Amino acid sequence: MQLTTTFPIPAAPVLMNHRSKVLTMGSCFSASMGARLSLLPLEVKTQPFGTLFHPFAITRALSGSVSEEVYEQNGYFLHPDYHSVFTATTADELLDDVRSVGAEVSNFIADTDFLLLTWGTSFSYFDKYLNESVANCHKMPADRFEKRLSSVDEIVENFSSLLSTLPSTTHVVLTVSPVRHTKDGMLENQVSKSTLRLAADIVSKRFENVHYFPAFEIMLDELRDYRFYEADLIHPNEQAQAYIWERFKAPYFDTELLSISKKWDSIYRTLGHRPHPAKLMDHRRVLEVLLAELNEEKYQEIDTCKIAEYVAHEIKNTYI
Repeated sequence: MQLTTTFPIPAAPVLMNHRSKVLTMGSCFSASMGARLSLLPLEVKTQPFGTLFHPFAITRALSGSVSEEVYEQNGYFLHPDYHSVFTATTADELLDDVRSVGAEVSNFIADTDFLLLTWGTSFSYFDKYLNESVANCHKMPADRFEKRLSSVDEIVENFSSLLSTLPSTTHVVLTVSPVRHTKDGMLENQVSKSTLRLAADIVSKRFENVHYFPAFEIMLDELRDYRFYEADLIHPNEQAQAYIWERFKAPYFDTELLSISKKWDSIYRTLGHRPHPAKLMDHRRVLEVLLAELNEEKYQEIDTCKIAEYVAHEIKNTYI
């Protein structure tokens, strides 16, 4: 008996392997995927500029140019182009922080294999005082902003300009966030997501190194039930995120990375186990065997540093 509507996802023309370098940017879906990728022996940078919802905001962040305009709020300074993870007590400190991260990202992306981007909304806010669109209003007075819906053509043109600045070897995995922006209104959200989906379809067909991953369709069609949502009935819950992750690995991981992912999952489950005090010695021996295995010759070409550090830390905890 089939209890859900499924659909095939074609294999990506270029697959991730254990040496791949990945940058994720965009909405909270990119954060979720980046966190899972970071557990594997990949070089991953996740959401370096914080959560960004609009395609233009992502392009501006990746452009490397930082506007001097900042917002001041109760003695703190925030940047209209970035998330509130960038907060400082002086404008200079804020701009220095943003430029520093920008320089790190610029160096990282110079030889990045995969850029995972998630578009969240087609709506942007135009700051009438600054005379430009901003990524984050930071709860500034509402009357200084004008809400605007970007068109498909505008998003395609903006993305095309971004693509021209990326290394030709970088493959872009483009997704549309399955999270509904209910604050925009349900009808408006549908228009917004439809705009993003059309733009994503155009660029994925126009450029050979751009590939669309259907996270949006998986959530709406395969996981068409509120049991896959958090209590807010908007965000996908852990079960849904894990399901989408499994759907992502199949077409994007090579055979070796799939095998590593399966093994690593087993190790992380063991690390998550909290044994009864009477079984602590047995648990420690299991962890010591795992650590020894990770240092075996068969793993010499794989970066096991991250997971080995987790195992060593848990072994140390068993002595407390």
